[in-house]
Amino acid sequence: MNTFRPRTRSATLLAALLTLGAHTAGLAAAEPDSSTWYVRAGALAGGTGSAEAPFDSLARVESVSRDGDTIIVQSSMATLDGGIALKPGQKLLGDGPAVVGATDTVALPRIANTTGNHDGDAVRLAAGAEVRNLVITGARRGGIYGSDAADVVISGNDVTGTNQQCADGFMIGPFGLPPTLPLGASIPALPDFITLNNGWAAIMTDFHGAAGAVRIEGNSVHDTACGDGIDIRALGTSRVDADVIGNSLRAINLGLAKLSVLTIGVQAGDTARLTGRLNANSETDIATPATALLNVMADSEGVFINPFGQAHLDISVDANQFHNGYGNFSANGLEYVTTSGAPESRVRVTNSVFDNVTGDLIENYNLSSGGAHQSLSLDNVYAHHSTFPGAVLNSVVPANLGTCVVTTNFGRAAHTDLTIANSDLGDCSADGIGLIAYTPAGSEPSTAALTFDIRDTVVGASAANGINIRNIGDTATLRGSIARTAVAAARESLIRTSDSDGPIADARLALNGITLDGAAMNCDAIERDGRVDLAGIPVGC
Repeated sequence: MNTFRPRTRSATLLAALLTLGAHTAGLAAAEPDSSTWYVRAGALAGGTGSAEAPFDSLARVESVSRDGDTIIVQSSMATLDGGIALKPGQKLLGDGPAVVGATDTVALPRIANTTGNHDGDAVRLAAGAEVRNLVITGARRGGIYGSDAADVVISGNDVTGTNQQCADGFMIGPFGLPPTLPLGASIPALPDFITLNNGWAAIMTDFHGAAGAVRIEGNSVHDTACGDGIDIRALGTSRVDADVIGNSLRAINLGLAKLSVLTIGVQAGDTARLTGRLNANSETDIATPATALLNVMADSEGVFINPFGQAHLDISVDANQFHNGYGNFSANGLEYVTTSGAPESRVRVTNSVFDNVTGDLIENYNLSSGGAHQSLSLDNVYAHHSTFPGAVLNSVVPANLGTCVVTTNFGRAAHTDLTIANSDLGDCSADGIGLIAYTPAGSEPSTAALTFDIRDTVVGASAANGINIRNIGDTATLRGSIARTAVAAARESLIRTSDSDGPIADARLALNGITLDGAAMNCDAIERDGRVDLAGIPVGC
């Protein structure tokens, strides 16, 4: 039965009389005061929007519904095409049992947008909207998209085949590269113009000036035609609090003329503030070459986090499961990168797995020359098996080549911090842990700082070094500690430190409770051990 919004006693009476008249005529009518509307693919034309006589098109229910109404998509073997733009506070709900995990051979609440309506988006969000339990089987652009649509919920949907027109969505950059390689070899000067484009995401929320929350939970996103899985962008002066929880993402594919593909992308720029929790999500079989030949060129990412400008970003990642990321050497299970400006950002990753990727498993890159502060913490993280043969080039370009966890601090004013605790890292095609402080020459005094704390961790089976700490340039601070940590089975040094073009104003490496290839070592023994190469950075216990 329909529910009503009583405004006055006479309005209520009139609605009741109209309903009675409709039933007398053999129609279960949805009246102008109705707050719940029904729509079904394949319904008879001329329906009134009731459960018994649903509308037959999204366009019809969109035109008659009002702010705060509920729209129920009834199950069908057919699909409602054309997309729908929601109004503030509306709920768009799929009828029947949960669609996530359901078989395609049964009637389900299906919608799509193969037209140019709403820029090709299947669902266009508005502030306060909810979208639940829908099967979105294809869209010219996004499956579910909102611009400055705060306080929205996107839950329990199955989204596939999005961005058929291969529109650009999430953009990474612009950013620059250092003017020299670590060994001093010159490369052409590159201004801050490099930008990586991604295909429009299956589920995406953009914010420019709004303040509010977004909750994306329990969705299945898979087999994208051209682009990302789930993206959240906070730009301008927006203030966003995001929960991305319990989503399953698989077979996320690079598109034509795209340089990157993100399974889950989070970005904060300009003066925006973004806090978020990415919990219990999974990313599986990303940019698989067997799915699409273009994927062999993909810079694919499992979880991608990008602050820039003057933004503030604070993200926690818990119970994440990443398995099988393909593409080129820059593919990652998790990448956290500051591309420009002087943002303040922090990312904490706990109880998570990153397993099998072409490039570095986890990247922590501060590429800004403008004084960005960046902090990554890993606790109880399993990061194993990278496949790019990076050890061949590791002495020249000791990053982006298959390291288990790599951290870089670029620029004369950047500050980067890394904490690794209670973690298991190994079977990587370059270093186990790589830490690189790169401070280019400049007229102003350097304030660049790279700090780290590695404890209660296992680092094993690295094709290059177990732990590799490198400084290039007049870095102001390079300090860290390695405690109660086991390093084993590195083809080169178990622990290596080096300094080029220093001096470092404040340098110190503290070692305590180190085990090398299964043998517990005191500080003096470590410094004399031939499997350890300590140079350029003072060591203490």
